Amino acid sequence: MNDLIESLIRESVAKREPGDYIQDGLLYCGHCGTPKQCRITLGGGVRIVGCQCACRMRRYEAEQKAVREMEQRIHIRDLRADGIRDRGLTGCRFETALDTPELAKCRRYADRWDDMYAQNSGLLLWGNTGNGKTYAAACIANELIDRGIPAMIASFPRILNAGYDKQEIIEQVRYYPLLVIDDLGAERNSGYALETVYTVIDERYKTKKPLIVTTNLTLEEICKPKNMDYQRIYDRVLEMCVPVVFRGGSLRRDRANDKLRRAQVILDGKEDT
Repeated sequence: MNDLIESLIRESVAKREPGDYIQDGLLYCGHCGTPKQCRITLGGGVRIVGCQCACRMRRYEAEQKAVREMEQRIHIRDLRADGIRDRGLTGCRFETALDTPELAKCRRYADRWDDMYAQNSGLLLWGNTGNGKTYAAACIANELIDRGIPAMIASFPRILNAGYDKQEIIEQVRYYPLLVIDDLGAERNSGYALETVYTVIDERYKTKKPLIVTTNLTLEEICKPKNMDYQRIYDRVLEMCVPVVFRGGSLRRDRANDKLRRAQVILDGKEDT
């Protein structure tokens, strides 16, 4: 044991560097003026051992912070790659979005995520096609992922085409703190498809975790579905999600028209006029 102690003490001896000096029998750092050695009581006697001076401690803390930040960036990158398979949605951010009343509600939802999660409160984003519902849902998912919270965006057509078995679907649905189902109502009208849709919604309901759904269906169509198969699905959605209507025209069509106008200006040679 004594040999081990002596070995540890020898390894802890502070290295003297240019500018370092001795004061009160201890080695001091020439840069920050704090001790690089200290006295400890060991085995009935006092021994001098190495310790970290202030500037070395700052360097160590900065290095550890850089490591943690790198690990966090890798973690967030992996979360995004896993949860958002549609690469076109990974860049959706509140900061770069056109501010609208609907988007403001979605931003507040993300800002109050802890409360929404505790209450198992989701959103039903409904309205005409192309008016920003998917974009808004993706903004929420990306905001949470940026905080290190797993979130997934999926659609029933994609789930059905992936060929998952029922247990795989259940495991996916249960894992994520936030699940976004895009374009409810676009799935095939078949017994298998409807049963899969119900499985996803019902399992999410059982986990008591928030669900965000986007749909081009009207609220009346959701409240008064055409048959019992749809009713049991939509009843669950309405129980879990607060409806938020997206009004206005198609943002997607407006962007396409603007792109065409800019291209026409270039082709007509009128950029400088």
